[in-house]
Amino acid sequence: MSVASLTRIDVIQRAWPLVFANAAVPLAGVTDTFVLGLSGDTADLGGVALGGAIFSVFYWSFYFLRMGTTGLTAQADGAGDTAETQRIVLRALAIAAMLGLLVFVLRDLIALGGFALLQGEAEVEARGAHYLLARAWGAPAALAAFALSGWLIGLGRNTATLAIYGVFSAVNIGLDLWFVLGLGYGPGGVGAATAIAEWVGLAAGLGLAAHALARQGGWAGGVLDRVRLTDPRALAEMFQVNLNLMIRTWSLVIGFTWFANAGARQGTAPLAGNHVLLQIISLWAFVLDAFAFVAETEAGRAFGRRSLPALRKAVRLTGEPMFAAGAIFAVLTFFLGADVLSLVIEDEAALEAAITYLPWCAVVPFLGAGAWLLDGVFIGTTSGKILRNAGLAAVAVYLAADAILAPAFANHGVWAAFLIFYIARGAALAAAYPALERRLQPVPTASETDANPSA
Repeated sequence: MSVASLTRIDVIQRAWPLVFANAAVPLAGVTDTFVLGLSGDTADLGGVALGGAIFSVFYWSFYFLRMGTTGLTAQADGAGDTAETQRIVLRALAIAAMLGLLVFVLRDLIALGGFALLQGEAEVEARGAHYLLARAWGAPAALAAFALSGWLIGLGRNTATLAIYGVFSAVNIGLDLWFVLGLGYGPGGVGAATAIAEWVGLAAGLGLAAHALARQGGWAGGVLDRVRLTDPRALAEMFQVNLNLMIRTWSLVIGFTWFANAGARQGTAPLAGNHVLLQIISLWAFVLDAFAFVAETEAGRAFGRRSLPALRKAVRLTGEPMFAAGAIFAVLTFFLGADVLSLVIEDEAALEAAITYLPWCAVVPFLGAGAWLLDGVFIGTTSGKILRNAGLAAVAVYLAADAILAPAFANHGVWAAFLIFYIARGAALAAAYPALERRLQPVPTASETDANPSA
């Protein structure tokens, strides 16, 4: 267990590896698109886009394996219970294996149902199926990597997390170039490259986990005891936390999907402009999420130690650089965004639309910082119900705002409602934060209450 006092330098040093770890997965996706753009045709690109969209529904729905494992591990680490930190990763890996195997076994049904909903041309669907069915071979490894990375983040081993996804990205990129440009395998080759990279990344993760276990002195006493490992209360807590996190993730997916649909209703140029601006937001989110991950670990440790001062310090020291970086990113986007957009968008109508709505995009890093920070705090304290309720409330507010603002102000209304979505997420979590602090305040004993009748 780490009990050293958290400092601002600690936050920066622990956040930077996570910036690159967060960027590794989308970097691999960019390479998928790049190699197909060089060697394939629009059917290849469209097939991978559809197949990837279907697979992402399951992939991100199971991201709770990363978040829930981080929170539970950090709390056990904060409480000094090494044995429980080790039991948590074993339980998480068992759940990941079952879910991953389920996705693999049902891959044909998933493809059939997915393409029935996201209909495309026959050739596009066929190539998308090649991608999806090949990619499904890596599902067990991908979900197990979620569990392992969550465990390592919970222990504060963020450089190890960078190594896992760095290995994944490097292998995926190398195999993409070989399978697609060298061997001409097309979308199936892209899916196979990703699946193989996920297994290699898992192997790297297991090696790093073994190193972390060695640093803990090996397996703690009683870790492999079947009764303790399958303790119904611990399993019920993990199930409840993960279920609430999954519902929370779905609510956010609904919100972002609605934003894309709302842009589509405004026409082709606004849709294209919105899509590019959303990529800028995603880039900044990758950076700011690194501070949120540190907040997860430190809030969880504080919660495990039942220390209110440590929780407040964790929120303050992770929040300061997050809001500062969000403000800097907002200024950079506002003043330099138009020049960058002119370099990456050739279509004049799409470029004009993106520049027109750039100011809305620019303020998201700062306005969204509060939501991202408190996400980390509540994930670390495994406050799944709060995250679930805040996500559902925020998406309900967003849909209502879009219904009012979009018809009245067109795409400006679409963006205004989208900003309200971020504000609502942050406000809902901020409203719940005082209750979190009260859970760490000591309850007065009967003798203390008698001694102070006004208490």
